[in-house]
Amino acid sequence: MESLSDLEILNIITDDKDSHKLADIKQAQRIAEKRGLDIYLYINDRDTYFRIAKKEKAIDNRASIRLRLINFIVDFFSFVVLISLIHSILSNFGSDSIKYNWSNYQRIIGSVILFLYYFIQEFFWNKTLGKIVTGTIVVSEKDQKPSITELIMRTACRFIPLEAFSFAFMKDGFHDIFSKTKVIENKK
Repeated sequence: MESLSDLEILNIITDDKDSHKLADIKQAQRIAEKRGLDIYLYINDRDTYFRIAKKEKAIDNRASIRLRLINFIVDFFSFVVLISLIHSILSNFGSDSIKYNWSNYQRIIGSVILFLYYFIQEFFWNKTLGKIVTGTIVVSEKDQKPSITELIMRTACRFIPLEAFSFAFMKDGFHDIFSKTKVIENKK
């Protein structure tokens, strides 16, 4: 039932309630409350309800899949350059242990660098290099600067296998959903 649109949920509660079980109606009411749907306004003044809903939808300025893909590509190549520089520095100036056992250290160093790459940029500037290129920023669900906890969760979720492609199949990627953040276009 979570996948139903707002209109379908409202119809279950109001117009179609005679054709649904009581448990379904109660579940639809919980979903409507969770989504902040104004049932009273929907019942009494549908024109106003739809006018408000249309305005709220227009305000949703989430970044498109195309922009998200560009963000990913730019950040991926930036990370590769960064890790290559670090490898070069460690190979030239690091201990012999690091030089000869790079493959053993690569995963650990790469994971730490990846975490820091995203966390530091999003903490200080709400954006990474990819987001600078596309003019997007990271915000909380309430359109405010994300908290440290939200950013830690967001960054940690990037280590979920194939997570980078999750935004291609849904409105928000796993790292957006679990951290309660979103990427929006920043036209400033």
